[in-house]
Amino acid sequence: MFKQILAIVLSKFGMSQLPVNTEGKAFLTDDMKAKLTEDFGDKFVSKFESQLAEALKEGLEIDAQSEDMIALRTQLDKMKRDLDAALSDKKEIAAIKADLEKKVELLSKTDEVDKPEEIPVGNMGAKREFKPNMSYAHNKYVDAYFRGDVGAMYSTDETIDTSELQKEFGKYVAGGKVDIMRSLMGDLTDTKFMTTIVTDKTEWRAAQADIDSVLQQFTPYWTPSGKVTFTPITIKNFFLKVNQPIKPADIIDQYLGYMYDENLTPDQMPIVKYIVDELILPKLAEDLQTAMAKGEFVEFEVDKDGTPAEEGHVLAAMDGYVTQLKKLKAKEGNKVTWLLDGVELTRENILEKVESIVTSIAPKYRNKRLPIYCDPDLVRLYNLAYRDKFPTTKNQDADENRLDFTNFYFQPMEGMIGTGAFVLTPKENFKHTMSKNHNEVKIYLQVQNYDVKVFIEFRKGCGFAIQEALFAYLPPAEEDPEGGEGGGV
Repeated sequence: MFKQILAIVLSKFGMSQLPVNTEGKAFLTDDMKAKLTEDFGDKFVSKFESQLAEALKEGLEIDAQSEDMIALRTQLDKMKRDLDAALSDKKEIAAIKADLEKKVELLSKTDEVDKPEEIPVGNMGAKREFKPNMSYAHNKYVDAYFRGDVGAMYSTDETIDTSELQKEFGKYVAGGKVDIMRSLMGDLTDTKFMTTIVTDKTEWRAAQADIDSVLQQFTPYWTPSGKVTFTPITIKNFFLKVNQPIKPADIIDQYLGYMYDENLTPDQMPIVKYIVDELILPKLAEDLQTAMAKGEFVEFEVDKDGTPAEEGHVLAAMDGYVTQLKKLKAKEGNKVTWLLDGVELTRENILEKVESIVTSIAPKYRNKRLPIYCDPDLVRLYNLAYRDKFPTTKNQDADENRLDFTNFYFQPMEGMIGTGAFVLTPKENFKHTMSKNHNEVKIYLQVQNYDVKVFIEFRKGCGFAIQEALFAYLPPAEEDPEGGEGGGV
């Protein structure tokens, strides 16, 4: 209850803390007492002074910059501004003042709990943004930097309390988990060119057939048409993780530099948000795009103590879609249409060879608007060859690199860089899988002395649904120096 009344007093006088006497103890000046008595009555002043004296006697720290105090003062300051703005309208003054006094009375009677009761000021359903706890050591250090208080900027090793950082990290993740998940699961450059499947299954298979016809002549009998002509491919939803160690003392300078460059303040970019949004997610997105295209799952051996015998690698986390194509091609009887088999594409032959693939596409897809998912290096090679042959021709498709006289267009995929591969397929056949259960996605932080460890666990996968709708090119396998055959991709 004392914190609520203290917030009212500070807000009333626009202070961030109470004045202190020569003994270093907080107190109310005579002018402050007179003003409070005029506005709230003798009982309010007496109650506040008695509780202040008791707090000082018990040696309680009066932290006016704590998170809950800042929240209370912010709400009261808003009500005060509303009152000041309404002074020109006498009809509103009495109602607003009565409402303010009612809330003051409510606060003075409310027993204090771990988290102070929020004062109802309207728009109660609005989502509250995460605010850093300014009573924590690392936030005090950052605040001192922005205020230019050199004396408070002591050694970062002493400034970082990892247990406080862990508490703040947990609160940030709890309040913004949906947004973090959206960045983690969907905001990748390549996945926006796929069709997302949300599933709790560890494996997903297409359940609907690729119907080849529905029209037939009338007969008075049930004669179902549409032969099932598809071969489904199993897409695995791989269980993935992030184990990232961070020494907070080492990233403070980097964090302050980032905020300086971006013209941000600590409340706009708390250090826990910086760790997630700037240190973890961008690198994770880069790794995922590589793994989703070129990865090949390796199940590591485990030592007797239960730990992996070797560290995990990005490319060993899951089977990427280019790897899946390689494995499909190695299987006899697959239903994929393989394009330019055995041909190595060069600047001299790429125009002729790529233009020739049109006749290899099944008639039902030949006139459809289809993306050519491909290695970006191939697109550049094609454009250079096109410029060599037609130096005076300008690109009329400013926003789309289209194959002449077709509805096929090149769609470079960042994850395919260096593979030399391409594949034509409808977007509906190119799947990206992710977990349906939000609780399955885990984001947490562990502490160890001055170090912290960030953990993220989630499911993700990708691949193609139907073999018959795949038209793919893989470059010839390179000769292995020891006499075997290389991967080719």
